[in-house]
Amino acid sequence: MISDRLLSRTRPAGRPFLVAAALVLCVFTSYGYAFHEGGAGPCNACHSMHSARSAAESLLLSADPSSICLNCHAGSGGPNSPSVFSPDGSALTPGGDFYWLTKNFSWLGGSSPGDDHGHNIVAVDHNLLPDPLLTLAPGGTYPSAQLSCTSCHDPHGQTSGGTRWGAPPVSGSGSYGAEPSGGAVSGNFRLLGDSRYRPAGGAAFTADAPVARQSSVSRFAERDGSHVAYGAGMSEWCGNCHGAMLDGGHRVEGRSFTHPSGRGALLGQGVVDTYNSYLRTGDFSGTAATAYLQFVPFERGTTTLQLLDPNSMQGPDANANVMCLTCHRAHASAFPDAGRWDFTAGLLADSHPAVGDVGATVNDVYFSYYGRNLAAEFGAGQGRFCEKCHGAAPP
Repeated sequence: MISDRLLSRTRPAGRPFLVAAALVLCVFTSYGYAFHEGGAGPCNACHSMHSARSAAESLLLSADPSSICLNCHAGSGGPNSPSVFSPDGSALTPGGDFYWLTKNFSWLGGSSPGDDHGHNIVAVDHNLLPDPLLTLAPGGTYPSAQLSCTSCHDPHGQTSGGTRWGAPPVSGSGSYGAEPSGGAVSGNFRLLGDSRYRPAGGAAFTADAPVARQSSVSRFAERDGSHVAYGAGMSEWCGNCHGAMLDGGHRVEGRSFTHPSGRGALLGQGVVDTYNSYLRTGDFSGTAATAYLQFVPFERGTTTLQLLDPNSMQGPDANANVMCLTCHRAHASAFPDAGRWDFTAGLLADSHPAVGDVGATVNDVYFSYYGRNLAAEFGAGQGRFCEKCHGAAPP
């Protein structure tokens, strides 16, 4: 198990200037959010010809790829913060906060270890270590000791093979809803690797990056009215490493994963009607125009980016399907299995972390549901958010 750890920002002796320079380049220069668009300037924020710490051909300034990423993507969260690793759970991004990997919670009769809260990326400089229990990706063969940010994201930009296959760096990830200008090539959502990506660890991706669009109103946050609009291909992309999880028969830790997911897992008219009318346990008085709930996203079933509106609260229609991220977060969450809610709680008011849990702070409780007080908003009798699709009998 990974024990509770304070998030250390202490830099190894001999390289404070290099890391500080990287942070300046990332945050304070004209590169801004275009940092990953390529060019000679940003290269030396991550790589060094003569002062690299990594002996590999990448010549990294930090101990490993994730440590490099977290030099810019760690810190306090917020709607305009690119942090995915905060000191307190405040990085309320769609993917979640790797902070939860460092938090172990326990209470009378139960526990929730940090290594079960998400993808255990290896970032030695930030005290993030491999999964202590799983040596391979559930449903696949990717080694957990190799898991890093670049197992999923190409930092140089990825489209049709990206820089790995000789193409130039792309103009941007397409994450935020802005279209490329001047005939520039638009990259994959979130710089995710496509079917030609070959991350370290031997994975051979076969599925292309998903079609999705992040709101430009709140670029690094998630709310009902500002979120990622998922179009198609998310589950298939997750299957690059977790392929057997998609066939309905894979078992992990004694549990059988049989929930359908992906393009073929259409919601069906009954589920669509339930999602669009469901407001809370026992209350089905909602309307489709305002039905979207950030804790239960779905794919709209389109590969046309322009048809996706990440600021819309419109519910699903007959083209929509369930996907892996309907129930899970891609990075980490406060709950087991990187759940968007606590799968183990019959009532969400009984979720952990809770006030009084060993290892839990007041901020942990507040940020676990992205600053929303579920008991106040949905009622103390609110059941699991599975009900958003599957309904529940009135109390």
